[in-house]
Amino acid sequence: MVEHEFEALDFPVVLEQFASFAASSKTAQKIREATILEDVYLMRHDLSLAAEAFVYLQKGGMLSLGGLRDITKHVLTAQKKITLLPSELLDISFFLSACQATSQAFDAQQSPLLHEIASTLTPCKSLSQQIDASIDLSGQVRMDATAKLRHLNNALIQARADLANGARRFIRTHESSLVDTVTVSSGSRVCVLVKATDKYKFGGMVHGMSQSQAACYLEPDALVELNNRVADTLMEIENEKKRICQELTSIVSKNGQALLSNDESMEIIDMAIAKGHWMNVHDGCIPTLHTKNHQLRIEHAVHPLLDPKKAIANRYSMSNQTKCLMITGSNMGGKTVTLKTIGLFLLLAHCGYPVSAHKALLPLYSQFYFDIGDEQSIENNLSTFSAHATKLAHIVTHCDANTFVLLDEIGSGTDPQEGASLAQAVLETLMDKGATILTSTHYSQVKTFGSTHPHIQVGSVEFDPETLKPTYRYLEGVSGSSCAFPIARQLGMPQEVLQRANEIKEENESETTRQLEVLEQRQAQLQKQKERFDALIANAHDLQRQAKHDQEKWQEMKERLDREYAKELDEMLYEKKEEARQIIKVLRDQTNSQNHEQIEQLGKLDALNQPIEQGKQEQPNKVEITFKEGDYVRIPSLNNHGEIQSIRRGKANVLVNGRRVVVSVDQLLPMEKPKPPKRIRKQHIDRQFKAFPMELNLIGMRVEEGMNALDHYLDQAVYHRVKNVRIIHGMGTGALRNAVWANLRKHPQVKQITSAGPGEGGLGATLVELK
Repeated sequence: MVEHEFEALDFPVVLEQFASFAASSKTAQKIREATILEDVYLMRHDLSLAAEAFVYLQKGGMLSLGGLRDITKHVLTAQKKITLLPSELLDISFFLSACQATSQAFDAQQSPLLHEIASTLTPCKSLSQQIDASIDLSGQVRMDATAKLRHLNNALIQARADLANGARRFIRTHESSLVDTVTVSSGSRVCVLVKATDKYKFGGMVHGMSQSQAACYLEPDALVELNNRVADTLMEIENEKKRICQELTSIVSKNGQALLSNDESMEIIDMAIAKGHWMNVHDGCIPTLHTKNHQLRIEHAVHPLLDPKKAIANRYSMSNQTKCLMITGSNMGGKTVTLKTIGLFLLLAHCGYPVSAHKALLPLYSQFYFDIGDEQSIENNLSTFSAHATKLAHIVTHCDANTFVLLDEIGSGTDPQEGASLAQAVLETLMDKGATILTSTHYSQVKTFGSTHPHIQVGSVEFDPETLKPTYRYLEGVSGSSCAFPIARQLGMPQEVLQRANEIKEENESETTRQLEVLEQRQAQLQKQKERFDALIANAHDLQRQAKHDQEKWQEMKERLDREYAKELDEMLYEKKEEARQIIKVLRDQTNSQNHEQIEQLGKLDALNQPIEQGKQEQPNKVEITFKEGDYVRIPSLNNHGEIQSIRRGKANVLVNGRRVVVSVDQLLPMEKPKPPKRIRKQHIDRQFKAFPMELNLIGMRVEEGMNALDHYLDQAVYHRVKNVRIIHGMGTGALRNAVWANLRKHPQVKQITSAGPGEGGLGATLVELK
């Protein structure tokens, strides 16, 4: 059982969180009864199992232990030769199904410890098959479990049919003597309602009278034999069912040792999976345990009972030279939560459980002592201070170098001067014995002692004097004030009372106390300046990362646009070349056609290249040009060119592709005579495609941006006739992954979507099969 003093740290409540993830009630109960493990090997072994389970779940492991049952009692009952009920046999069947699924769930490379345990499971397939063949899912013996049972079931159906027919015949024959024409059941035997005056008329047995005494429940002679047939058949069926259960119980008994061994292995695996689920929900980690010294470091720690969306994550640390961590600060600021968080993490780690932090380096201890909360006792005549003093005396007497001590508000409950002096003496004694101490205090004397002692590290929980509210942030190396006056003002204390209290405080406090307060104020100011500086640096880093991300995004977009533009140019070039082939084919076929038809086809052929050339050349200015015979000219209206043969009356006779064309001189433009092209026997023009990427990376994109990129990528994949692609979206918060799945489910060209395997990205990637 959990020790009573652990309850102050909410240890049983946190264990209940773990138990809620267990599949078996037996596993859940064992979690609730968790205690500190004495062997460090067992601690690390349990933590390693939890680590493997967490990785297994993170990579999409789908092991379901929903059928896991506590079968220990059933097996022990069978070994005592007591026949098991059908429902108990069904529990064993469910258990064996879970064992068979577990034996194949873990990979030897990724989960060696879990695989080793799962490999010891005995499937007991014969027993499982025999139970499934005899017991249905409702926990009843199947009516077709054996040939005899099938025969008896058919006989029962026939016997009941004969009984119903016999009852109908009797009712038709003796209707005048009956009160009603329906049959009734009495003690599972079919009867008829006969008038009281005729109850001895038909023989048989009277099973009872009506309230009015006017009718009786009669089983006449005509129905006795038929009722007996039904009853005898039912008895034979029950005997056969009992025989089946006895036979199955005997098989369970023979496999008892294997079943109990399986039960132990499944309990270990179930507990590891429960811890993995808890880590996933609470953003936890596996603590690292060491025995070198008492160094402690916890990063991004959140108490598991707090709302993770609202709780403030903190970092706690103790160096090897530190023997005591002293927490100071305001009331209601989170000192006790800080103590409970560190103490709880140590307990969980020593019990083999993960903690709700991102990283945790924890020392090993052999003893734990906690003095937290008010434990005054009326029964034992103990006041608050008496209870604390009693516990402190026990701790000081029994602690050693391997002891962890947690003391909340040490020395409280008595005169402040005496309480502070006692607290200082206790801390000195505990440190002399080598114990590790975690404590909190409001006493200025104790804070002064802690601030000057080389083996005491002082920390505080922050209190915002402007808003008069705690921030619940832990400040390492900063001593915090109690802020009693601001808190009292916030809670409604009159101003004149607070003013008088401040005057009394100034009259009574020593110079050392004043200097300590000044030091605390300066520490707080320095801490705020440091936080602002850190925030500026973090902001600058964020801006740098964002700028780099934007640069990469725009570069990627530019490259994508370049690829698309190049592809479109390739497609346009291919189409124009195809048109040119068709035009050339038409020209070859028009051997007997008119000149103007051939010139029209040549104009079409030249127009294919015209937009490109016009895009590269500037239009010449309109100037008066004199042409002469032999000049080479362009004819824009015909989209062609040729050599002037003669000029007469403003008309030029131009030789175009072997044909003479008469054109007005003002429609001609000068150009250089093109060089004759080299003869090429055959030209192969192939359409070229660049390699199409088989995956799309959306990591770093916003949802809207990612969906646009996904739609474009799927269109290109369909165009290139690709059948299988991978979409990389990462895990993150899950928003991008959910949006990708929703988009893919609606896409008309998507045939099937599945999560990627462990070697393909796991939950961070999705495999898509296109139609």
